[in-house]
Amino acid sequence: MVPSKAFDGTINVRVDGPDGKTVAEHTFEQEFLYEPATIVGTLLRKVDQDNNSAFQEGSFDEGASIPSNDCMVFDPKYKEGDDRLLFSSNFYDGIHLVNLTQRTVKRLFPRTGYSTMYSFTFTADGDTLLFTDDHGQDNTSRANIYYSLRRENFRRIRPYNYGRTSYSLIYMDDGTVFYTTWWEGKVYKMIRNGAIPNIDDNAEVAFSLSQISSVGGSHTILFRHPSNKFMYMLSDGFGAVFRADYDPVRKTFGNPTIIAGNMNDKGFKEGTGGGARFSKPQFGIFVKNEEYGEGVGPDQDQYDFYFCDRDNHCIWKLDPHGVASLVAGRSNENADSKVYGYVDGNPLHEARFNQPSGLAYDPDQDIFYIGDIDNKGIRYMTTE
Repeated sequence: MVPSKAFDGTINVRVDGPDGKTVAEHTFEQEFLYEPATIVGTLLRKVDQDNNSAFQEGSFDEGASIPSNDCMVFDPKYKEGDDRLLFSSNFYDGIHLVNLTQRTVKRLFPRTGYSTMYSFTFTADGDTLLFTDDHGQDNTSRANIYYSLRRENFRRIRPYNYGRTSYSLIYMDDGTVFYTTWWEGKVYKMIRNGAIPNIDDNAEVAFSLSQISSVGGSHTILFRHPSNKFMYMLSDGFGAVFRADYDPVRKTFGNPTIIAGNMNDKGFKEGTGGGARFSKPQFGIFVKNEEYGEGVGPDQDQYDFYFCDRDNHCIWKLDPHGVASLVAGRSNENADSKVYGYVDGNPLHEARFNQPSGLAYDPDQDIFYIGDIDNKGIRYMTTE
């Protein structure tokens, strides 16, 4: 056992006799140095004996619960002294705000006025929350993007764009908006008409996943790289990580490529590029790696990409060289021939998830938050 905050120092052992006098004492020559451990734990989870759970606002300590966290984003405007805020959405009950400082949960708005929220993001300044609506239509008769304002505490939603059913969007630093739709895995560039809500009758196809391989439809999720030079894409229908490069002059993306995995061959395998295998990639996030200094790889990239693989019950890391490695989940398969479950502990030797989906990151505290769908709660991963 290691005492709290005992990170390094000299170890001195003393043995006292029955009379309280020292009978033996030894000081070790080698100094003690504690190596912090990375652990997976549980932030919030409330289930009954049958593993049932329900949405409940309030304090963590008084029964608050968010059993479904499909997409999560850490507050992009956090600064020192603020409460740490985690935004969480799901298909069934709108968007919830998890105040990590106050340890409370509240619903910002319910699932009314739109059909199905697949994902959400923020504008470049962090003051506007944007989310897509999977309304099922291949036309511009209904809003496919809604917005909510920080100055209104994200309590109201309004139509932002009318367009085809959509699952994800990104907002570039130059203000250009791209969104996905089902058919052929297309990604559209929103063409602004000077008003909000925008009627996107002239939406421009940036590209489609069908340019790589025949695609009937795809729930494609977009992830803008912090440099704004490119984006990654995941689709729960394909075991691959896609990439498209951004042209800041034309303000559009080039053709997509596969940087890891295989579009038509799912599985589980660590590896580089096309040698890796994934099953059902969900949500991911770019995380700066200080060890990369000024950058590594062909793009001088400073970021790794972490993402959830729902059917493989794990978290992956993809580095700038295209090397995919397991970072958490699927532990102790030899014990019961299972890779899923609910276990906290060492990420690779003890921890298990059950259908992880949402993934967010607090860079100041170096904590990942994981929406563990079938375990009906929020898990975390951090280094002590």
